[in-house]
Amino acid sequence: MEQQLSEEDLKNIAKQLACPEGEHGIKTGEMMHANNIGMTTSAIAALDLKNNETVLEIGHGNGGHIAQLLSKAENLHYFGADISATIIAEAEKINQDFITKGKVHLQLTDGITLPFEDGLFDKIFTVNTIYFWTNPSEYLNEIKRILKPKGTLAICFADKTFMQNLPFTPYGFTLYNIETVTERLEKAGFAIKNTLKKIEQIQSKTGEQIEREYYVVTATA
Repeated sequence: MEQQLSEEDLKNIAKQLACPEGEHGIKTGEMMHANNIGMTTSAIAALDLKNNETVLEIGHGNGGHIAQLLSKAENLHYFGADISATIIAEAEKINQDFITKGKVHLQLTDGITLPFEDGLFDKIFTVNTIYFWTNPSEYLNEIKRILKPKGTLAICFADKTFMQNLPFTPYGFTLYNIETVTERLEKAGFAIKNTLKKIEQIQSKTGEQIEREYYVVTATA
């Protein structure tokens, strides 16, 4: 018989998903990597990476996908920003060679500001982090500030209708539909380039196959 999770358990799952910590956080990072790889691959494809570009990922998780990203074009420089020191330590282990070569730079951030100079990045992307942004409007302004003029932003997120059926999302998640996200982007001065809707099969926490509907929105600064 399936064990019912208590409210406390669900709150802990939500907290780990927002900011993985400690031993449990490392396992959460592995699980998130496996669960998000389809969405991450779609977001990377949407960036249409070109030689010599500088890329920022907000919320990189354990960074198991960074090698894949760096293989997309010549001489790419990858920056990662994450709010979890645990997860940055894991990503450093997995990508040590790239860090030594100066191809990968990881930065602990506060989730409110992005400690990078204006117009540094050609491309910025983020997968499954928008639910945790405390002030989306200000954060989008920060993203726009550090993007080059005409630079590309890709936001990948699971649709509200899917997310609201998950038992842990009432605890600290803000859920979005596509209209709200495009509206927020336009309000922050981005021009919507493309909206891609995808459906994938993933394994739920209880082991059955479920269908997840998600979006990749690309916009230019």
